[in-house]
Amino acid sequence: MTTRRRFLQAGGVLGAAAALPSVALPRAGAAVTPGIQEEIVITDTIGPLDSLQYRYFPFRVPPGVNRIDAAINKGGLSLGFGVFDERGPDYQSPGFRGVFGGEDAAFFLTADQATRSFLPGEIRPGTWTFVVPVFEAARRAPITIRAVLGYGPQGTPFVFGPEVGVVDDRPGWYRGDLHCHTPQSSDANASGAALSPAAWAQECRRLGLDFAAMTDHNVISQNLSLAADAGQEVLLLPGEEMTNWFHGHATVSGMDVGEWLDWRQRPLRLPLGRYERRITEFIATAREMGAYISAAHPFIPLPGLPWNFFRDSDADPAALPHALEVWTGPFFSAQAVARWESELRRGRGLVINGGSDLHGTENTLGARAGGPTTVVYAERLEKRAVVDALRAGRSFVTRAADGGELYLSATGPDSQVTFTGGTIYGRPGDMVRVSVEVRTGARLAAAGGLRVLLIRDGTVLSETAVADGDVVRAEVPIAAGGWVRAELRARPTTDPGSPLVTRTDMEALTNALFLSTAPRPADLAPEHAPPPAR
Repeated sequence: MTTRRRFLQAGGVLGAAAALPSVALPRAGAAVTPGIQEEIVITDTIGPLDSLQYRYFPFRVPPGVNRIDAAINKGGLSLGFGVFDERGPDYQSPGFRGVFGGEDAAFFLTADQATRSFLPGEIRPGTWTFVVPVFEAARRAPITIRAVLGYGPQGTPFVFGPEVGVVDDRPGWYRGDLHCHTPQSSDANASGAALSPAAWAQECRRLGLDFAAMTDHNVISQNLSLAADAGQEVLLLPGEEMTNWFHGHATVSGMDVGEWLDWRQRPLRLPLGRYERRITEFIATAREMGAYISAAHPFIPLPGLPWNFFRDSDADPAALPHALEVWTGPFFSAQAVARWESELRRGRGLVINGGSDLHGTENTLGARAGGPTTVVYAERLEKRAVVDALRAGRSFVTRAADGGELYLSATGPDSQVTFTGGTIYGRPGDMVRVSVEVRTGARLAAAGGLRVLLIRDGTVLSETAVADGDVVRAEVPIAAGGWVRAELRARPTTDPGSPLVTRTDMEALTNALFLSTAPRPADLAPEHAPPPAR
């Protein structure tokens, strides 16, 4: 790596930039304060051995700097680009200021403004570090990073706005999308049709969704002003999609505004690189934040997307997230459901959810906001209550915001009552009455072929043809480690907007309801979750 520095007069920036065959430096936001500027040029070579690795390039920021403009010439390679401030690039460093995927190559930072995906904040002196994720380097090629430091007084440092408070103080079933992208994800921005947080809130109101999680790739700039963006009647959850570009993704919903989660993990079978950790550290950090963690699209067979940390959780349950995303956009994953059931058989409290993973409203896959929707029973429409209910599995997943509904409940010995995610206690062989109320809506009723499957410990207990409003009932014996869940299925169809995308026959599925021979808790009380009024 070679680094050179030189001072420029204000106005010399554009001429210096023209000397490099990289993208132009961004000029959005406040102009550089008139006065001295300093140019830093870092050159290096990246090759095949750097693929699937992270490269780091430190540079010094002297006192008096109030703006940083940076651009990378990638040499035709597939690279990301980000920066850590003077607090360093250690794992989970508070100095993380932002990162792009492969779609962008230039950013600026000041105290009160920044390029999308990056965080504004005071420019403090010290050693800063560029990070370059190397997605693919099929050949050796030179790269050049150029930074221009502007000197002058700092602006007023930006502070995060408040998050959304209590939207509705009543217990009930609330509908949401747990996998939402905004222009703060560089790939979503490249679609040209990404929804901003405010546009997501508007889309929620249009569709009848109650909440949406802002889960952009590795950044938290989408959470800057959630209360203002949400407006009325919608809960926007602060979030992030931890995008380990090489080994899998996880959506994290309900962290506090301003919190960030690192993406630099390696599975147990691979040696750790500099600043990297095992997935257990990521899981522990997200849990400490009080967030809800779901392995996103865990079995979609595309590079970097499958969750490659199952061997880690086989060795240590602490490596297991709260949930698996079994339905991502139009793609339902029977493989993810099978993995979920295998974890249930091992006595692990894994739950499921779905999310649209919508990167732009114009797409060829038939992806839409709220497709699928996760419907959760929470004590109120508020971040902590929704997250607690999601973690407890008090939910079902349905194809769309207006999709089929399954309200699973059970009664057991001594007048016990519970619903999805709850537990009925008793002696081996005690009988439990399970019921599922079905709501289909006009769209599904017209599709025909509707049936409800009751599944006990992974085996289909019954399959019943149903219509809107029907209630399916069964009696099952309690056994150690037992569980029951329900599915709503219909005839497979194609998506009218994307005829090449074939829908499976799955329309909705619940989380599990448990049957236990463990001692009944002394404070156990009946748990009721009545279906919403029509």
